Amino acid sequence: MLKDFVSNAALLIASFSLMGVLFKDKPLYPTSPLSSKLYWGICFGILGNVLMSFSIQVSPNIYADLRHLAIVISGAFGGYIPAIIAAILIAIGRIILFGFNSSAILPASGAFLTGIVCGFISALNIHRTAKAFIMNLCGLVIISIIFMIRIDNSEILRNVLTMHNLISLAGGLFGYHFFVFVVDSNETQSQLKHSLIRVKETEERFRLLAEYSSDMITMHNDQSEYIYISPAVREVIQFEYPELLGKRLETFIHPDDVERTNNMFERALQRGSAESTYRYRSKFGDYVWIESTLKSVPYQEEGEKKVIIVSRNITKRKLTEQKLQEANELLNRLSYMDGLTGIANRRFFDETLLSEWSNALDQHAPITLVMFDIDYFKKYNDSYGHLKGDWCLQTIAQAVNQLFPEHSRGAFCRYGGEEFALILPSTDREKGLQAAQQLKDTVHSLKVPHKSSEIADIITLSIGIATMYPTKSILPDSLIKEADSALYLSKTRGRNTISINEKPGRIPT
Repeated sequence: MLKDFVSNAALLIASFSLMGVLFKDKPLYPTSPLSSKLYWGICFGILGNVLMSFSIQVSPNIYADLRHLAIVISGAFGGYIPAIIAAILIAIGRIILFGFNSSAILPASGAFLTGIVCGFISALNIHRTAKAFIMNLCGLVIISIIFMIRIDNSEILRNVLTMHNLISLAGGLFGYHFFVFVVDSNETQSQLKHSLIRVKETEERFRLLAEYSSDMITMHNDQSEYIYISPAVREVIQFEYPELLGKRLETFIHPDDVERTNNMFERALQRGSAESTYRYRSKFGDYVWIESTLKSVPYQEEGEKKVIIVSRNITKRKLTEQKLQEANELLNRLSYMDGLTGIANRRFFDETLLSEWSNALDQHAPITLVMFDIDYFKKYNDSYGHLKGDWCLQTIAQAVNQLFPEHSRGAFCRYGGEEFALILPSTDREKGLQAAQQLKDTVHSLKVPHKSSEIADIITLSIGIATMYPTKSILPDSLIKEADSALYLSKTRGRNTISINEKPGRIPT
């Protein structure tokens, strides 16, 4: 009898394995769809009938087997629906297999009652293992009552109950955990299958993005060597895939941009991301502007981080930006340029004087302002015409400007009309006087005719000089006022002369 019960238990466990394979895509849980519960309920009902086919005949019309475990497992994992279905099929099978008689009605009723009890217990809010154990005990109680009703021989009854209960408890425990293993294995395989599908979908999306993106996508190891290049490489830098594979990124970078680009690559490795704009040598040897976004991948392979770089050719945009910058610089220069003479204008004079005044204040250095105008210029215009007057202003401005070019410390400007100003930072009175004499001689050497002048037959200048050491209590306008006063003094002295503001207290002895 023991051998028969063990065979029955082995058949039960083997059936669980087969059922797990057949329904691996339809896992059994209390939350499973109704269709899955129906499938499993029918399957457990068939299993119970198979176990009855291999029942152990205890006495005429009395058979023992482990059919109730099929109901117990279905109820523990799927709830009352599969338990009731399995119980009904087992009850019907008991009558069909062994005939419709009084000896079959009681076991069939016991199977149905077991299904009801298991369905009720499945609704309890306790652990599934505890549910299965309680269901098994309840099933054994029902079967034991049936045996006690049907078996008159006390010795046979004792042996059957002992053997049946031991095998049922041991087989139920083993069968339950084996079914847990089957369910968990199926779930793991299902998760693995879905993971593989997601990985495949991700790879497919990446492949589509990489192959059809107009941006070049590359992957590099921590040595910046190319290990993947997308097809857009042909459009961006005209190379083919094999021509770059295994080569370092810096090999193709403009020498002036290598250090900065390497720093960006290291930043991406250390901080996760970076951006860089640089010049890249194309297959034809010319350099194109590349804008790249660098990002290190969130995993490590063989101890090396990988960096993904998305790059695009921005040469046209860069050229446009350069042209725009040049245009802005030109507009800026024009805004500070006198339209007639081509030298700096009054706006440049005001800003430069303010800046140099601040520098002189910080450095405790002197600053000299030389102001001059053309003697009897109104009469020049009346005699020669305004076009000739414009030419005269241009000639003098360019001649003096060559003495004090933009890169020198001096700033030569047209102050207004025929009046000009020269700012000389870090220059004392003596050097200012030398500069004034130099520009006076330069203009005299031009020998521009001036028949209407009352002091000479050529263009001459009246010059005023002022030198100051800036203090916080004095404004730059004070220097202009002093130089203008000196200029006025030169005019009152007969013109064609140089005057220096000599107010006491302005220049330290």
